[in-house]
Amino acid sequence: MVDSLLELPEWLEVCDRYRYDITRFAVEALDMTIEAGQAVTPQQELLFESIQIPSSRTSVASGHGTGKSRSAGIIALWHLLFYPESVMLFTAPQIGQLRTVVWKEINICIQRLRNNPALGWLADFVVVLAEKIYIKGFKDTWFVFAKTAPKHQPTNIAGQHGDHYMVWADEACGIDDAVMEVAIGALTHENNRAVLTSQPATNTGFFYDTHHKLSYTNGGVWISLEFNGELSPLVSESKLIEALYQYGSRDHAGYMIRIRGKFPELKGKFLLTRSEITQMLKRKPVVTEDDEYGYIITVDVGGDVGRDSSVISVFKVVDKDYQGRIERHAHLIDIPLFSNRANINELKAKIYATVAEYAGATIVIDPMGAGMGLCQSLKAEGLYFETVNWGVPCFNNNLKTLYFNKRAHAYVTMAKTVERGIFSIAPKVRRMHQTITNLETQMSRLPYFFDEKSRWGITSKKDMLKDGITSPDIADTFAFAFMENINYTPANKVGFKGSDKDKQQWEDLDELAELMG
Repeated sequence: MVDSLLELPEWLEVCDRYRYDITRFAVEALDMTIEAGQAVTPQQELLFESIQIPSSRTSVASGHGTGKSRSAGIIALWHLLFYPESVMLFTAPQIGQLRTVVWKEINICIQRLRNNPALGWLADFVVVLAEKIYIKGFKDTWFVFAKTAPKHQPTNIAGQHGDHYMVWADEACGIDDAVMEVAIGALTHENNRAVLTSQPATNTGFFYDTHHKLSYTNGGVWISLEFNGELSPLVSESKLIEALYQYGSRDHAGYMIRIRGKFPELKGKFLLTRSEITQMLKRKPVVTEDDEYGYIITVDVGGDVGRDSSVISVFKVVDKDYQGRIERHAHLIDIPLFSNRANINELKAKIYATVAEYAGATIVIDPMGAGMGLCQSLKAEGLYFETVNWGVPCFNNNLKTLYFNKRAHAYVTMAKTVERGIFSIAPKVRRMHQTITNLETQMSRLPYFFDEKSRWGITSKKDMLKDGITSPDIADTFAFAFMENINYTPANKVGFKGSDKDKQQWEDLDELAELMG
């Protein structure tokens, strides 16, 4: 009798046949067919095709009933059987239920394999224990196991490495980012794989990022898949009807998360949704050459330490009628700087170059933190600009009753222009791939609240960071353009709408021109 699976010539043959074809393994070895009563679904096949690629990173946002648990059992057994001395980790926020479900599915798959006349011998090499499933003779080097780590002890799942190491994180939305960092950080070898599966319950965190800024379509490494229970043959029509009655609409956040496998449009938590931002990016310019527009240049100063970024945004703006009210229309024409490494001299040079290109523009700079030194230097050199100071209450008494501070007023006003279709972005900016990716992320993660006086408020950056939301540097510069008392000078000087100081400067220039003929 052969003691080691590695010594069997037949094992090498099945490795050649199934190592890079999970669907074939499921159909031929586990009898996942229509005749057997449970065929591989199109969504499962898509998952298999992604995972079987060496070094794959796969993230699945899934509703109920898409066959995720059975897929985990199939993939665990596939990886265990066809990669020598492989190790696979299953992790989740609560490991007990995960181990129960996954171990059950692996056992079902082993029994299906054992019933296969041609391949049943493979099942004889698999040993199932309560906390480990391993290949006979390789208990400590060739196995599947489940383990979790507390939020404040992420290194509890550290220590595993190898040529054939795989991590499967279930309910990944609920796993702390520090734990995810340790789990994914262990994938140091060329043929290591990772799979994240979860209902898409939150719009923050590592799992969310794998479907957005870290996804393959945005230049990252994660293949992001969306499994809709409505499209699964495993979900009955009566279940879908029941869910519709329960939630009232397919667009209800609960239905989107639990059935459609979509990140919800959390209008109860964030100022803007992804769909609203997508529409903004497609919109034609809302400020045209026929408008009496002016320019506003907004500057947010980072700390030159690699965390916060310095950003300069240039807007073409006009205040004009929108459904019977005068509302600011804004067209973003350029972001000449977006960098987390620009020092004060580089920033000053870029500001002066931008001001020279858009003569007569209103300049708005945040003087707080790292911006203080910049503002002092520019002021000493004679450059006139408006400062942000948006932590203070609004000046207008009516605005004071509606908004917690100037920051809330600016952000909410900016968000409303996006919703109303009077905020647009120039093609030049849309071609800035990395900038647009950050812009979409920041604009869709602007949490708000109402205080005890029912005034709008925007969550502080400190509290945003606690929820995994980084500083919205680009979004800040957008909001600056909508601050109270930030005015503009019409570029063609027709129908002046600037500040009194700017207006006086124009009048002085007119008088001088008249005197000089």
